[in-house]
Amino acid sequence: MRGRHFAKLFQHGVGPSRNGDVMSDKDTSKDSPDEEEDWMSYANAGFGSTDYSLWDDAGQEAEIVAEPEWDEENLQLDTGEEEIPAAPKPAGLKHLVRIGTCNHCLGRVGGKKRFGQSNLESGIEIRASVVETDSTMANAREETPLCPFCENLFDEAPLLAELIHESVGERECSRLQLGARIPKDQSEAEDHLRKRFGAGGSAPLKSSLVEEVARQLGELGMGQNLVVEKPEILALIDVLTLTVELDIRSHYVYGRYRKLERGIPQTKWPCRACKGRGCEKCDYTGLQYKSSVQGLIGDPILDLFGSEEHAFHGMGREDIDVRCLGRGRPFVIELKKPHKRNVDANLIMEAINSSAEGRLEVSDMRPSNRSEVVRVKDTPAEKSYTIRYLIEPITQSELDELTQVMEIPSNNQDRNRRRKNHHRRKKPEPKVDEEIDYSSLKKAELVELCEQKGLAKSGTKDTLIERLSTFKEETLPLPERDYVMEIMTNLQGCTLAQRTPERVAHRRADKIRKRMVLETSNPSIEEDENGNLVAEFSLRCESGTYVKETVHGDSGRTQPSIASLIKAKCTVEWLDVADIHAD
Repeated sequence: MRGRHFAKLFQHGVGPSRNGDVMSDKDTSKDSPDEEEDWMSYANAGFGSTDYSLWDDAGQEAEIVAEPEWDEENLQLDTGEEEIPAAPKPAGLKHLVRIGTCNHCLGRVGGKKRFGQSNLESGIEIRASVVETDSTMANAREETPLCPFCENLFDEAPLLAELIHESVGERECSRLQLGARIPKDQSEAEDHLRKRFGAGGSAPLKSSLVEEVARQLGELGMGQNLVVEKPEILALIDVLTLTVELDIRSHYVYGRYRKLERGIPQTKWPCRACKGRGCEKCDYTGLQYKSSVQGLIGDPILDLFGSEEHAFHGMGREDIDVRCLGRGRPFVIELKKPHKRNVDANLIMEAINSSAEGRLEVSDMRPSNRSEVVRVKDTPAEKSYTIRYLIEPITQSELDELTQVMEIPSNNQDRNRRRKNHHRRKKPEPKVDEEIDYSSLKKAELVELCEQKGLAKSGTKDTLIERLSTFKEETLPLPERDYVMEIMTNLQGCTLAQRTPERVAHRRADKIRKRMVLETSNPSIEEDENGNLVAEFSLRCESGTYVKETVHGDSGRTQPSIASLIKAKCTVEWLDVADIHAD
């Protein structure tokens, strides 16, 4: 062979030079004509043009691979993937059957589903039509038992329906919603296959599985309760564990309550000592107060609804020492995870009123919803009050405090900081009318006190003590009754500037609010058994008005106040909510 002869030349140390001449290590003289002719005879062995291929020898020993036959259904693309037409083309349906697609998935991705036909029925027809044209597809499902789309989830639909039916059990439910939790990788893989081989607009796995479970529930007698929004119970299917989790929505009842007894808070207060865990101080109840409006309303009806616990939502709130009369305060009681929902309203009111024993009454009760909770809590309603207060003399320094220029709260005050400062508050200084042990004070302190009260600073320590002990700050004269009556009447239409009261500053934003007194009525003044003046009147004001502070002034944090106007100390004896104008 020519290639072998050329290799033999290199074995003897002969090779071509850069200019094409052949050189030898043993002979560097001019080549003879015979040698030149021998080289030329082999010159085209590797460098010239020839029909000879270096792979001829290898081709004789290599296996001969047959070329694949032409198949219209298996065209090769540049990507290396088979170009298979999507359903509902016959070749596409045939491919779906070939890869082991179940009947449910054939029906939902095949694109042959008729109106009123289920996925299963459509899938059976598609498989029958494919087998009719190609009998080899008859056993495709047995050869590939795992459906590439759903992984045989639809076979578990009857089991899932049974689990939902058993989980709901005897719970009253007129609105049931189904949901499914499918792993992300499975959902994405199914979506890729469906878009590649399925018909356009075919239903995804999650919605189709939920639809099939709903059909199975219909056969069990629960299909008429299925909804797609605002359910009473949400049944969530976990396809990984084949379990069902129930999300039982709360039931809401609207009504109005009248609090007929003072000393009852609106909601349950955890014990301050044990934080609700139970201790000797709270008699192991975990509550600061044994009774509350929430407990008096919610506890008697837990058994009626078969509920685990309740929550209270009221239209505003009243202080613990305030009664709520008139038509009552609107509220919504939330019953969590109830077994029953259709309970007669009269039965509910009877259970609450009989259990409260005259301390509280409810009326106008009816079924409600979560939207009404938002309305009740966010609706600003005008309120009418009746308030009674004691009129006492006031000193000039106390009056100056009531009429001082109101400070604008700084914006950088944080609520948590105020709450902390509230609990770490220093001991209050003794009031003017409280007795002070002057003998424990130093002489310099006694001198300072005398200077503050406008007394003489000279003398011994004993003299200063005697002087301070006998001193009584002069008070302003009490106002005339007619003047007090006039002030209470003219308060109508007045706009109040109210800074957040000290008693609630730890839980509310410190700011100045403007509220209007819309109406005043029924003013009266009388003397009590001790000969002190006691006034009483009714007023109607905007939502969010601090009524007690409107009377006593809260050390100048509410201006004007009745105390600052009549120049007297006003101590609130009691306050009643006469009506809430919510309707």
